[in-house]
Amino acid sequence: MERSLVDLMSRSQLIAYLVIWVTAVVLMVASVAVLEYSRLEDRFNTLSSNITRQVAQQLEEQQVALESFAHGLAGQPSFSYQQAKSTAKSLSVHFPDLYMFAIASRVQPDQRQQFEQQMAAAESRSFHIQPPASDTLDGPQKDLYPVVLIVPERPDARTLLGLDLASKSSVLNGRLSGNVAPSGMSKPIQLGDGPGYLIYHAIDEQLNEQEHAHSGQFSDYALLAISAAALFTPELVDEPGLGLRLVRQESADAAPVTLFESQPQSSLAIPIPALSHTQRFSGIYHDLSLNLQYQPRWQALNHMPITALLGGITLLMLQGGWILGRVWRTRRQLLEQQASLYNKAHFDHLTGLPNTNLLLDRLEQAIRSAQRTSSRVAVFFLDLDDFKQVNDAWGHDIGDQLLIQIGVRLRESMRSEDTIARIHGDEFVILIPVFDGERQLNKIRAKLEALFERPFKVGELVLVQSGSFGLAVFPEDADDAEGLLGLADRQMYLRKQSRNDRTAINTATG
Repeated sequence: MERSLVDLMSRSQLIAYLVIWVTAVVLMVASVAVLEYSRLEDRFNTLSSNITRQVAQQLEEQQVALESFAHGLAGQPSFSYQQAKSTAKSLSVHFPDLYMFAIASRVQPDQRQQFEQQMAAAESRSFHIQPPASDTLDGPQKDLYPVVLIVPERPDARTLLGLDLASKSSVLNGRLSGNVAPSGMSKPIQLGDGPGYLIYHAIDEQLNEQEHAHSGQFSDYALLAISAAALFTPELVDEPGLGLRLVRQESADAAPVTLFESQPQSSLAIPIPALSHTQRFSGIYHDLSLNLQYQPRWQALNHMPITALLGGITLLMLQGGWILGRVWRTRRQLLEQQASLYNKAHFDHLTGLPNTNLLLDRLEQAIRSAQRTSSRVAVFFLDLDDFKQVNDAWGHDIGDQLLIQIGVRLRESMRSEDTIARIHGDEFVILIPVFDGERQLNKIRAKLEALFERPFKVGELVLVQSGSFGLAVFPEDADDAEGLLGLADRQMYLRKQSRNDRTAINTATG
């Protein structure tokens, strides 16, 4: 049968080809993975850059709006709440996304009641400065900074009306009174649509500070309430796998406060390390940090190279499977052929017993072992009596079945370490590689004779068969394999001849 080189591939070559194939697949997968990871990293860098730029731009616009509000009021000849409200409404037209404008005015504690009456008349409703009950004044009475104007007016923000922003519990405590800085940012507050904060800017910063009762204080502050959620448009947070978190940390000792958080959509994530980026803003927003975390989802992958990769791996698997299958089948056929040749060379095709070749090999091994250990080896030579008559009377098929049954009985009666061989026709040899004295030999001889005491049933026939044995022992009788087999054969022949002579004498006298 003609075979290709792949059919005759050795095990080492097969392993080498398999390693090369696996390495190629790994390299392909690694290359696509690295390229995809780099692409996802670039995508995240672009996303984070766009988001931080847009948030920073909104923060800047809000600060510009507040400064415009404060500067517009500062440029008026005299401060008017109605004029301030009008200015706030006009700015709201240009900045429609702003949450609300407000004003905080400094009020002396002894002018508190007069200011409340003035604001109640101006707003056509009750107005009351609301310092917390726990805010007791120790020492010199401090100034109050109540909120006096909110545009646009929101029901959820009415709790700020009249609140003293200089009180201890205020989000602007300590920042309006006794603070030279004209602008800044408050602690987090709760607005209608979630957390937010205030930014403030002094209205009368161009005035001479000596006109104030206390150095560094300003009479009026413009306020802008900012909703943290409004900083993020829906298109910024809709990216699958992208998480946003805006936090404020006033100091290193204080715990960060979350102003806005967007969790990634619940979908199957790619098992790779998450990408992250933190942006800290400057200016009055230096306490704000934006944390972005990106755990890409499967839909973010570029499907074209992945599809090509899967196609290439599939083709490699099909080709490798075909090669491996062909090599496997060929090797199995070779192994079966080798096993068949070995069986033909060493075993009898009819009975399955070892033949002469295997018998001689095992006998020589037993003799060498006996020489090293000073032990003995026994060989029984068995020949069936008048077996030719069975073939002549019933045919060779019946004779073959009889030989098979005799081989089965021999295997069942001997030990596993003994060798039962069929060497020719109706001749069998039993090799005893190790035995303990004459007593064991007599037991073996008795077993062999007992094999023929029971008749053999072959098909519908019941046959009575006998056999003659010859025995030779190493080293007493011979010192090599041929000598032992020849002597055992002669002993068998002499015993059979003696049995035939006795049978002839008994027949003549009878």
